[in-house]
Amino acid sequence: MTTHKPVALVSMPTLAAHIPSFQLALLKPTLERAGYSVEPLSLFLYFGRFIGWKLNDALAQVVPCLPGEWIWSRAAFGRLGNEKEYTKRFREQLASVAASAGEKPSSITRINERHAEAFLDWVMEAYDFSRYSVVGFTVVFQQLVASIALARRIKAKFPDVPIVFGGATFEDDLAEELLTQCPFIDAVHCGDADLTLPEVVKRLANRLPLDGVPGLMSRRDGKTVYGGRAPNLKELDRTPVPDFDEYFHTSEEAGFAAHDEGNELMLPIETARGCWYGMKNHCTFCGLNRAGMDFRSKSPEQVLEMLKVLSRRYGVRHFNAIDNILAPEYAQQLFGALAEGKTDLKLHYEIRPNLNRAQLRAMRLGGLNSVQPGVESFSTHVLTLMKKHTTGVRNLELLKWTTYYGIDNQYNVLHGFQGETAEDYALQAKVMRLIPHVQPPFGFGPARADRGSPMFERPGEHGVTHLRPASCYPYIFPQSFDLARIGYFFEDDRGGVPDPEAYEECYAIVAEWKRRWHSANRPTLTYLKTWDSVSVHDQRNGHPRAYRFDGRAAALYEACADARRLDDLVTAFDGDSAFVTGALADFAEKGLAVELDGKWLALALPQNPNH
Repeated sequence: MTTHKPVALVSMPTLAAHIPSFQLALLKPTLERAGYSVEPLSLFLYFGRFIGWKLNDALAQVVPCLPGEWIWSRAAFGRLGNEKEYTKRFREQLASVAASAGEKPSSITRINERHAEAFLDWVMEAYDFSRYSVVGFTVVFQQLVASIALARRIKAKFPDVPIVFGGATFEDDLAEELLTQCPFIDAVHCGDADLTLPEVVKRLANRLPLDGVPGLMSRRDGKTVYGGRAPNLKELDRTPVPDFDEYFHTSEEAGFAAHDEGNELMLPIETARGCWYGMKNHCTFCGLNRAGMDFRSKSPEQVLEMLKVLSRRYGVRHFNAIDNILAPEYAQQLFGALAEGKTDLKLHYEIRPNLNRAQLRAMRLGGLNSVQPGVESFSTHVLTLMKKHTTGVRNLELLKWTTYYGIDNQYNVLHGFQGETAEDYALQAKVMRLIPHVQPPFGFGPARADRGSPMFERPGEHGVTHLRPASCYPYIFPQSFDLARIGYFFEDDRGGVPDPEAYEECYAIVAEWKRRWHSANRPTLTYLKTWDSVSVHDQRNGHPRAYRFDGRAAALYEACADARRLDDLVTAFDGDSAFVTGALADFAEKGLAVELDGKWLALALPQNPNH
């Protein structure tokens, strides 16, 4: 390192204001360890002040027409001439996004027409980018076009300032297309930057040859040169505690800290990379990780120390693990230690849906506040087609117990897998009608063949034909771009699936389920017990009903609190098959239990919150 100028790390819109950039927070101390002075720039926060916090956060949500990218297209590439066609074609989506912020669609259009340019003008006035030895842009979903727009302006005004892009967005194909189409970008980094970024900065800042640096894609004599994807960091305990100082400073300066939602901050943490499940069984629709599937995790001791440091430094108790999957050992070791500490920390994790009641209870005591599980279906047949290696009844159990323990369950139900049948969705509709008292899915919809997913990489195996970039991309990028190389989202024609009518009932049920769950009269199904009786109170459908079961019937209902096979239940009740089958049939007739995958599950939740 010979430069004395600082390195700028930029995080552009469109990003929700309450989500700090983890990339900035991690890369700052990473480069500082190598002796560099680093200035993170959370410019997405100032954009929230520019257009309004609610509208900014609404645009940051990833919806099919990608308005968070489109609003920057004119600023990045000039007027494409199809702006009116975009607003007409996607008017319903744009209206929904705008309405969620209390705005009209014209508010979004005005950003594309004027406000995006005005914001970039402000940035160029507010920051002297000639101060920096290197300007690095970190890019995740819906930050690409805004980053292109600012990079173009920086290079036009300060042509000698090196500009490098990186982040989870970039794999070889997308990076090469970006570098080909954007001559003002000097290099793109692909893969983990922990070990290689200091060398990248050194070479860019000192005008040294860029050849041979792992992860770095650049140009030489008009041709792309690439050192290959940077290696996955194997030992995550080597990563520093993230530094969010700049985010909190900028949040104050931009005014977000005083905004109504300023106290809803979830501080992002990283405790693992890759996916241990995907290493063995790559879910057919998942486009995450790609070359970074190899699973690595921090030791529970390091995670605990990180949480202690961050909560002490920032006064934050709510953390969002950005991992793709929970490390198996955390269920006991990490959350057990958190429970022993009796803290009020809240954590969010992505999980496999195979955690049982005891594990969920223990993790809830340790602060597990919300989860994003791979539920995706209540049909074991459909789950098998997805390569999920779980069952419908296991997913149903997870919903039951996360609801009971107050763990926010942010799951989806998907359709569109080659080989599924109308009967699969008739079965799911039957199950869904019985469970309005547990958390509804975030949504019900078709699975996408995202870039990097098996459905994308091997479409013929999954009934995917006419694979094409999402229909919004021609309105975002100029014709010179190869949309098949720059896009992440794709559309297709799907074969081997039922007619659309097969899904209609599930769509209707989910919509009503969500409406009722968020209403003042949320449906409930609970039970109270004594030593030898169970009283079930059913308020799922607007007509309260009560049932009482005594003696062996009560014991049988409680035995089905976790899913049990019929033969196991018969054995538990002294081989009395007639009693067991008769009582189970009675439970099912009343809608209090369901048979799924050859197992029986009682649907009522204990009314006692301490079971």
